[in-house]
Amino acid sequence: MIKKTTPEKAEKVNAAVDGRIMFSNPKAECILLIIKPGEIIPEHTNPFDVLFVGMEGIATVKSGIQTLELEPKQTLFVTSEEPRQMENHTDKAITVMVVKIF
Repeated sequence: MIKKTTPEKAEKVNAAVDGRIMFSNPKAECILLIIKPGEIIPEHTNPFDVLFVGMEGIATVKSGIQTLELEPKQTLFVTSEEPRQMENHTDKAITVMVVKIF
């Protein structure tokens, strides 16, 4: 079965930033994050690996002592053991697809 989802119709996540569940099944979940200028997702860990996919704008991602910029068409993989934090230091909203791997 093919299923199409749009951000406007997708379920919102309970988070400090605008997040929409674009896809979910027992193996993976895709969340579209829209992070406004100055917004921060505080440092945290999760019991699953995460693949970040840059879509629009430049996100600053911190994991432990590393700080990397995630640009459009780039990916960044973080294991479940590693802390992560994401910030928008730009003057425009950024968009990142988060793929949770269970």
